[in-house]
Amino acid sequence: MNPLTLHQSAVIREIYGELGRAAEAEERVQRWYRVRATMGPSSTAPHLLVRDLKQYARDRIATEIFDDDKEVLTRYEVKEVMAFAIPESVEGALKLLQSKTVGVAIVSESASVTGVQAISRFLKARAFNQYFQEIITPAGRFSVDGQLVDPTFTGATKKAGTIYEKIREYLKTKGIPSSAAAIIGDDPQLDVEHARPYGFFTVQYTGVIDRGGSEKADFAMKDWKDIGTIL
Repeated sequence: MNPLTLHQSAVIREIYGELGRAAEAEERVQRWYRVRATMGPSSTAPHLLVRDLKQYARDRIATEIFDDDKEVLTRYEVKEVMAFAIPESVEGALKLLQSKTVGVAIVSESASVTGVQAISRFLKARAFNQYFQEIITPAGRFSVDGQLVDPTFTGATKKAGTIYEKIREYLKTKGIPSSAAAIIGDDPQLDVEHARPYGFFTVQYTGVIDRGGSEKADFAMKDWKDIGTIL
């Protein structure tokens, strides 16, 4: 998902305009900026602050920005899902993996059930749920429709590296060594550096945002078509 395609302030104004409550919009936009600013120093790129807000403190969006207004939240959830762009060649790569019976899971830092539900909504809305087996997060291991199936992952994160330890243990129960599994992501620290100590093959995707540091990965790719070269 491309986080640069969703402009939160525009979405907030649009929602309140649709509800006939445009006078409320600017206050909500300012709340958004204030909450976002708490996620890191002012030098941090805005899209990284948004990423961390949605992954580590998503419930604050509902409570501190929208006052748990269900009508607003329903519209926000729909617009959020549909606004995320999908990098070119992603579906082709997923179809290739499926044709080779390679199991695929989403590993996310979304630390709440509401965050997992947002991922699940995205997969369903874009018909990508057919390609994934599960969603693994610090909130637990979930089915692609957002149902908790394994709470033992609770509290394990990419940031600490512990989620990769849990995944390695989980794969071992299936007879799959971590060396036969790949972790694909765009963050050189969370997706590469923290996964390598647990024996995973690491792939850094640089097609949307090149965060640098790809020389630490086992493989770097700019286009999802390149996935075929590591199978």
